[in-house]
Amino acid sequence: MPTRNGGCLCGAVRYECSGEPQFALQCHCRDCQRQSGAPHVAAVRMPAANFRVTQGTPKRYRAKSDAGNEITRVFCGDCGTPLYVEVSTRPDIVGLRVCTFDDPSWFRPDANIFVKSAQPWDHLDPAVPTFATYPAGKSY
Repeated sequence: MPTRNGGCLCGAVRYECSGEPQFALQCHCRDCQRQSGAPHVAAVRMPAANFRVTQGTPKRYRAKSDAGNEITRVFCGDCGTPLYVEVSTRPDIVGLRVCTFDDPSWFRPDANIFVKSAQPWDHLDPAVPTFATYPAGKSY
């Protein structure tokens, strides 16, 4: 199993995870857009058992997601970098923000989700499947 390391912009928070993603996605929901300041977020769902923060103590923000679940958004309290999410209905996984990995070049999305909220100026790769919300079997 590959081990991947990552962290925030300022380096105060570092993490590591091992294994392969359970789902690789680009989320276009309004929550992800607002939190990231971008038209979509590239993320991977990884097993929580294979993930740990190795340095620092990130801050947490808890709210309801677009799907109606309680979601905890975890970020660096110093530089503000969004790092990962935890969803109350799926404590077995973490949703890591791909661009916080030290090397995010391996990422290949399985799907674009919540495209009902996609911005018209964000051009989607036609080779990647799109879903108005979640694809079957992938919802939180």
